[in-house]
Parts: sequence; structure tokens; C-alpha cells
Amino acid sequence: MPRITIASVQPPVFAEKSSAINTQIIEAGFRYLEEGLQSGASIACLPEYFNVFGVSESHMLQQAEHSADLLTRTQEIAAAHRAYVILPLLLRQGERFRNRAHLIGPSGSIEGSYDKTHPTLGEIENLSVEAGQEIKVFDTEHGRIALVICYDIYFPELFAKLTDLKPDIIFLPSLQRSDHEMASEAILKTRAMDTKSYFVRSSYGCPIDVPWKAGMMFGQSAVIHPDGTVLSNAGHYEGLALARITIPFEWRRQRCGGYPAMGVRNFLAEDRRPDVYQD
Repeated sequence: MPRITIASVQPPVFAEKSSAINTQIIEAGFRYLEEGLQSGASIACLPEYFNVFGVSESHMLQQAEHSADLLTRTQEIAAAHRAYVILPLLLRQGERFRNRAHLIGPSGSIEGSYDKTHPTLGEIENLSVEAGQEIKVFDTEHGRIALVICYDIYFPELFAKLTDLKPDIIFLPSLQRSDHEMASEAILKTRAMDTKSYFVRSSYGCPIDVPWKAGMMFGQSAVIHPDGTVLSNAGHYEGLALARITIPFEWRRQRCGGYPAMGVRNFLAEDRRPDVYQD
């Protein structure tokens, strides 16, 4: 079966906020993106709000208006490496904004986009972010890819829908500053096992020259196997999580009660009780 490399990009995050810091984060993100693609990654994911992170919240909307060059640059990188890149952006949509992730293909074109379906209260009130209305999966040469964004991970109904859509890989660009590492890892493993899909989280880490301590953004960009195994984790500091995975992968195990091994997706689908789940 085909094997591909996945790259989860983890740029640095800084205590101070300014346009210069935003540029520093973006340039570091592109360096790690290039490193991942040069290492043979077929798909790479950048973290949430990649175009506006590092400026104060009051300047995020202004910064979001100037993202065309960043999109073009990402498209050129994807095309140069013949790879897929997930690019998350804060973008204007009429009078409101969207927290959107683009799936850029090996030709450099946008092959699909996803708008965060569960924006936080802060996003709605302070950034005028409007919720997306569609959960979808994109067919690619490397399997079926789904995109979700940060706070989306807390909503099991979304992942029940994705389970029905049978993605091979789910990408989660994220900030996710409110949880501790163990909670973050637990929910990543749970969602991978829920959907029987690879799960890839991309966030921000501590600069390599700053000692990390509890309470700081904890990084933990990671690639999770459908059976819940952590295949790669970038840790606390800026950098990359790289993993070689098999696509497509069918998670198989013995059916409960001593029955023969079979695909987990198959026997769980047979044993579901949708009549009981209704309100």
C-alpha cells in the first residue's frame, strides 16, 4: 500500500504583539514548511490564523485585509514541491469574517476550503467571525481529506458526521490555548479513534531560545494513528512533526466477544443504534 509523509508545521509564538512579530511567525512557518516538503512530505499543514497571529486582537481584522501575497506564496511553494498544503486564514466575507482553511493542491490551485463551523464566542464578538455551514471531505490522490479548525474538536456531532463521510486524514489547524497537554492529547486520540482516521494537529510552540514552562502555549503539533497511537509530536518548541503513514489504512481488530478480526469501521457501522440516538 502507498506510503506518504505528513508534515505538521509548528511556528513560534511570542509574548509581544506587533506586525514585526507577525512577520517573524510567518517567515518561521514558511521555513518549517519548506523543510517538511524538502523532507518528502506529500501533505503539510500550517496552524490556525497563520496570516494574523502575532498581532494584537484589535489589529487582526486590519491584518486580514492583506493576505493575498501570503496565499500566492503558499500556492507557489505547493506547486514547486508538487505537494498539498493546508493554509488557515482569517478572511473577510462581505461584512463579516471567516476562519477558513484552504486545501492547496500540487498544481498550486485551491482544491477546497473549509470554514470553521464552531467559532468561539470571542471570535464572534471581537472578530465578527461567521460560522461555516458545511462539513465536507475532499478526494485527493492521497485519499480523502477533511479539515476542521481548533474549537471544532469539542463537538462530537461534527465527528459523527465525519465518521459517516469516511475520511482517510483529518487536519486540525489550531491555537487551543485553554487545555493542558494531557487533555489535548486525549481528545486528539479520541477523535482519531472515533473517525477511524489519521488525525493531524498543527499549532504554535515556544521559541527555541526561550525556556518553556507550564502555562505557556504547549505546542504538541502531532500526527495520530487511527488506533490512537501518537506517531509524531513536535513537543513544546517550534519545529515540525513528521510521520510516514499508509494510505489508505483500514484499522482492523477482533470484534468484541471473541469474533474474528475485521475492519473497525465495518462492525461499528453494523452495531450502531440510530433509533436510540434520536432526540
